[in-house]
Amino acid sequence: MAHQIADKRRVYLACRVIFAGDKAYLRRPKKVREEIEKRPLALGSLTHDLGIEKVVEILRDLLERRVFESELKAKVEFPELFHSSPDQEVQREASEIDAARSTAEALEEIASAEHDSAESDDEFAEAVKNETNTVQPTPLYAVPLPSLYPTYIPYRAQHLILNETQRMLEESCFEFFQKWLPGVLEEKEWDCASSVELTKWTRLLAKKSNKVPVEAFTLGKTPLTEVLFATNRLRHSAVHRLSTTARGIQDLIKSAVALAFTLGDHKRASQLEEMCYELDSKIKAMDLNKNALENSATAGLEEIQRQREALDKKEKEVIADMMKSDQENKSLVGALLEDSVSRILQEKTENEDEVKGVEQDENSGSDK
Repeated sequence: MAHQIADKRRVYLACRVIFAGDKAYLRRPKKVREEIEKRPLALGSLTHDLGIEKVVEILRDLLERRVFESELKAKVEFPELFHSSPDQEVQREASEIDAARSTAEALEEIASAEHDSAESDDEFAEAVKNETNTVQPTPLYAVPLPSLYPTYIPYRAQHLILNETQRMLEESCFEFFQKWLPGVLEEKEWDCASSVELTKWTRLLAKKSNKVPVEAFTLGKTPLTEVLFATNRLRHSAVHRLSTTARGIQDLIKSAVALAFTLGDHKRASQLEEMCYELDSKIKAMDLNKNALENSATAGLEEIQRQREALDKKEKEVIADMMKSDQENKSLVGALLEDSVSRILQEKTENEDEVKGVEQDENSGSDK
């Protein structure tokens, strides 16, 4: 059964984040339906408008044609979703840069305050949200369209990701010390990964690295100290509840991957890489949805502007018609008044002539 392209596009946008990874290989109607029914809040309006049977049919068609598996196939199927103007790209990039700069400044303040041991409980309360309310360049329509960028994920999800990433790195550091620097753990009486926080682990490891065999580290081109201290931003963001853009979170996880890999913890490095991949997939889906929303809103506002221009023109026509009709009525009344005056004056002249005639007749009779 053929479905409208608008319906297929709507289903794809709503379900792209769901049918990713292994779920992109689902084909059986029952399994597809189960995934939809699991999410009544997110997909309730979709199933209400189209009906769940139709949604399942569209999803099966897209799944069978591997549209969810391949971005290339998705671009072929829905090219308009992946199109954005150069101005949009520049504006989005600028919003990401502004947000990254704001976050970097907040992190620098946090690091400086911790270094001076002068941090107060509410010192960084203002840094909880760095989302910028960027407005796009002046459009052709009257109402400026607020930007949906930079992309943020819900803070609850960010908090979970960063805290779990920090926990995994602390465990990785603890296990590294157990293997290569057990004396340090005994001396400080640290018996678990939670004994100290991540930044202390990395500082101590940087200090003791000369006592560890070179082969203990899996080093690339990046210096060891840079790999170790790159994760400080992750810890500060997690501990101080610093809301970070989705791309910023992805960068933090990448730094965690690098640290786990450098410490030879390939299991956790692999898990963190998978988290990074999942986040990247969800970011792309969010950006795609934002792109569609912006394009739809832009088209809607442009249509409203066209209607507004038509109404403005109609308004001017109505006023012009009123003025024209008033002028015509005025001219008509003037013409009528002129006719009336001419008629009145003519009748007066005729009456006077008639009176004179009568008087003349009467005078003629009296003379006789």
